[in-house]
Formats: sequence, C-alpha cells, structure tokens
Amino acid sequence: MFKKDPQPKASANIKSSERRKLLTNICNIYNIPQQEITKECEHDILPVTTKQASFKSVQGYSGTIYCDENETPIWFKSRDSQIFPSLFTTWKCPFILPMIKTHPHVIKILSNGADLMLPGTIPPFDDRAVKGAVVGVVDSQNPTVIKAIGRCKLNMTEFDRVIGRTGTAVEVIHCLHDELYNLNKLVDIPIPSECNVDIPVNAEQNEPITHECESVHQESESVTQEADKGDNKSEIDSKIENEDNNKSTNENSIVTSMDDVAEQLSELSVEDVDKFFTRSLLQSVQQNSIALPITSSTFMSNYIYKNLPVIDPMYCNIKKTTWKKSAKFLKAMEKLNYMQVKGKGDDLSIVGLTSKDNPIIQNFVPHKPMSSLTNNKSSEKSVGNKKNKANELSIVYLYKPTNKSRMFFNKVDLPFVNLYTAPELRSLLDKYIKIQQLMDKKDPKKIVLDDTLNSISNLGLGSYPRDKVFKVFLTNFSPLYKILKPGESVDNDEIELNRGEPPKVQVITEMKIGRKVITRVSNFEKYYIKPHILSDELKVKCSGSTTIGPCTHNPKLIEVTVQGPHGKLIVDLLNSKGIPISFIEFEDKVKKRKKR
Repeated sequence: MFKKDPQPKASANIKSSERRKLLTNICNIYNIPQQEITKECEHDILPVTTKQASFKSVQGYSGTIYCDENETPIWFKSRDSQIFPSLFTTWKCPFILPMIKTHPHVIKILSNGADLMLPGTIPPFDDRAVKGAVVGVVDSQNPTVIKAIGRCKLNMTEFDRVIGRTGTAVEVIHCLHDELYNLNKLVDIPIPSECNVDIPVNAEQNEPITHECESVHQESESVTQEADKGDNKSEIDSKIENEDNNKSTNENSIVTSMDDVAEQLSELSVEDVDKFFTRSLLQSVQQNSIALPITSSTFMSNYIYKNLPVIDPMYCNIKKTTWKKSAKFLKAMEKLNYMQVKGKGDDLSIVGLTSKDNPIIQNFVPHKPMSSLTNNKSSEKSVGNKKNKANELSIVYLYKPTNKSRMFFNKVDLPFVNLYTAPELRSLLDKYIKIQQLMDKKDPKKIVLDDTLNSISNLGLGSYPRDKVFKVFLTNFSPLYKILKPGESVDNDEIELNRGEPPKVQVITEMKIGRKVITRVSNFEKYYIKPHILSDELKVKCSGSTTIGPCTHNPKLIEVTVQGPHGKLIVDLLNSKGIPISFIEFEDKVKKRKKR
C-alpha cells in the first residue's frame, strides 16, 4: 500500500469524543481488554493528542492516517478497510497482533515490496493467525519486534511444516522503510532490540520511597528539630551522639539511603532544607581543612553550598531556610557550639570551628555533595574530544561493478554482483596483475595494460603507473555509501545503502530583507538527525526562535532556520553529533557583504 509516497494532507487534531470512539473501536477489533489495561497502555495504543490526515497516493490508494503530536504515524486505514496499527505502535504494544516468524534476510525482501511466502515462514504459528487475520511479521533474531504488518492469505494454524509447500502466507500492507514509515521525519525512533509482549493491566502502585529511607528521614528530621530549639544542649548532644553511633553500624546503606532521600524528594519543606544546611556544616568540618579566620561569604560559597546533599538547585539558597540570612544561620550554629563567630550584623567572620575529635563529627556519616556534580561536568569537558571521536559517524564507500568490468571479475573468479570497498578493489587489481603477469620489467612501478584493462580504463595499450590505472579503473564502478553509527557493521542489511557521494551539511549565515540575520541548516537528514530535534536544540543553544520548512534551493530537502549569526556554534553542534567536519560546509554571506 505504501510503496509510493501517500502524499498526506495537513493533519488536524481529532476531538476527545472521536478519540474515545476510535479507541473503543480498536480494542473491539483487536480483542484488547479496554477496562483492564493501564492508562499508560491506553495512551500507547492511542495518544491523548491524536491527529488525522487524509491521503491519496499515486497508486490509487486513499484513506486516513492517524498521527501523534510529533506527526509519527500510529494507525492507518484505507477507504474500504479496517484500521491497522503502524510499526511504531506495535513496538509500544506488540500484543496487539499475532506474530509470524521468518528468517532475518527475508525482512529486507519484504521491505522491497514483496509478500511473505509460505516457505519463508517458521512454524509453529499463533492460534490467531487464521485466514484474513491481521498479523505482524518478526524475524528469528528479534522474535518480539514486528517489522512488517499484513493480512493472512492462508490458515497458518494448519501447517506444521512449510518446506515444499507453496502459496502466499501474508499479504504485506506496511513494512520497515516503506513510505508510511518514512513519514516519521520529526523525531528519531530507533528500532528496538526487544519488546514486552505482555498486556499491562491495572495494579496497585508501589511506594516511591522505601521504608528505610523514610525512617532515616524521620530520624534526621527529629535531630534537626531538637537542634533548632537550642535549649537542653547536653541532652541534644548525647542524643545525636547515640544516633550517630547507631548509624555507623551500617554506614554504607545509610549513606545510600540519605542520598536517595535527597534526590527523591521533589518538594522539600523548610525543615528539610534546614536539616540539609546543618548536615553541610558538619560535613565541611569533617571533610575539609578550613583556614581560619574566614569571612562568612567565603565560608558559605566555598564550603556550605558545595557540601549540601544532591538536591534541586532551587533549594541551594539560604533564603529557603528558616534563618533566611547567612548571619542568622551562622549564629544559630554558634549556639550549638559548632563554631565561633565575630562581627556585627551581616559582616561576620568565622574564627573557630568545633574539633574533629568531637563525637558528633567523628560519627557523622557523609553524603554525596553538590560539588560532585560540578566535578563530573569538568571531567566531561576534559574528555569531550574523546567522546566526540567515540560518537563520530563513519562513512563507508562501496562500489558496484558495471558491465565493462564483467570480464575482469570472471578472470579473478569473483561474483560480479557484489559490492566492494576501494581497498578490496585495489587488492583485486594487484591479484589480476600478478595472475596475468602485467608488471613492466623495465619499471616495476608501472604495468602494461592488456585488452581487459584497456577496455575498462580507455587509456590505450601501453605502460602506465599503477596508481593512475587504479584511479581510472575505479571510475568504472557505480559509487555507493553507507553511514554507520558507532559499533555498526557495513554488513548490516538494515542500514540504508545510498547512491552517489555522501551529502555535505550546508550551514549558511545570511541577511534577509530588513537587515535580519539568520542561519540556515540543511542536508543533514542522512546523518540520523531529525529536523524537530535539531530545531529544539538550536532554540536552546542559540537562544533564538527557529522554524522548519522546505529548503530554499531544493524543496525536497528540509531546512532549519534560526535567528542570528550562529554558524560556528552550529558547526560545533553538528560535529558533536558525529558528523565529520569534512562533511560540513559553512558559508558566511554577511561578512562577504561587509568586505564589499
């Protein structure tokens, strides 16, 4: 159905009442227990924001395509058929369709527009795979990932053996890399390696925080509340000491629990923030060597804020506590004999700190501080170049023989229809020269062409340098290329094979009418970059508005436009995404105008 572009019209949101009817219709057709499934599963089947668009392809098919908010096709139907799920929906909800297993190499054949024949299937078959049923086709390597959708032409449950049988098992309606699949241009959805085939049903919600974390939080809160009162000092110190002694018996688990409490609490009370500031002071005394005297501002910025537990940065502010000011916080800590301060008003200096031999300090269990996050960021910057190289895409050139070279491959006894890399062709040429003894005896760096090489190169009979012959020899092959992600192999048939030379990403800074500077980015889709994702990233990186539309010079391509002269920043961003710098072309037309 989707061998050619369906040419959908502009999509529009459907009403919530229509969505509910559509969801009920889908559940009835595919026997999904609508009352038992979870809300998340319901939204995976049919999102809250569902759009519809009518289509009419050049093949004569017409109907409706349903999309989510990112314009990803999720369901479709023709004018006279029932509704069918897209591959993107089956990856979220594979339980919708019964599955028929086939061999991995057959998937590529189905993507080229063929139907699934009975000898290409692998028994046993699902009981639901009867004649007329809608089924999903999977391969034996990924038995839960549907890669084609079609309708059964035979009752598959009748077959225990398929060898020697004939007939069409599944008439393919939608498959991997067809034109419906290619309509997903805004977001990057990778093919999953495994899907959960179980139907998610309603269940009781688990408690988000463990009982251990809650008890630690309650103990810490009680200690802080008693410390804030500042009345019975000796009783407070003895209680803190006893509790810290209990904590030291299982130090590792409590450290993890405290960090979990700090990270899991999305909304902190004032008492919680007070507790974390008090813990930060104790950790600063225990872990750091602080040169005294020290001003209050330096002490707060270099020690208190850095030693706070890992919490939301919005709470890393003294104004979120009951003290509101650094001076009041320090004076409250002085009353607890944790430090000694001098000065008046807000101009204070710390002249003394409690000893590290204090049982409270000795038994204090440290936590993961906020400074660990900044350390991680700095280490990420230091290895940034290595990461860029690790993420870099590799472009592999392949060459397909033409009819001129058929005789050459017959003589080296290799298949004419295969694809070869440039090093492989060079070694084949060397092998041919050795077999035919074409080396020039006067000059070993040259070779004497025979009729076969002369017909390929058109250089004429005679002696020529080996490199020159190879360059002309290579021009008689059709160039192709594959763009590989890190870890991918060129032998992977699922990676798209493209003709010609790899495209170069165009980054152009120019001035529009009204002296408005913009930067346009185009020709990037072959490098696994979706326009919608790139637009959102440029909006943040460049702090400017972005638009997505057809390219000015080639309407078949999509381009992203951002306000302002951000060429160098965009080139660095594209390079960080793995695009080699040699495949990025940057042109600044604004500077050229200024020079004139």
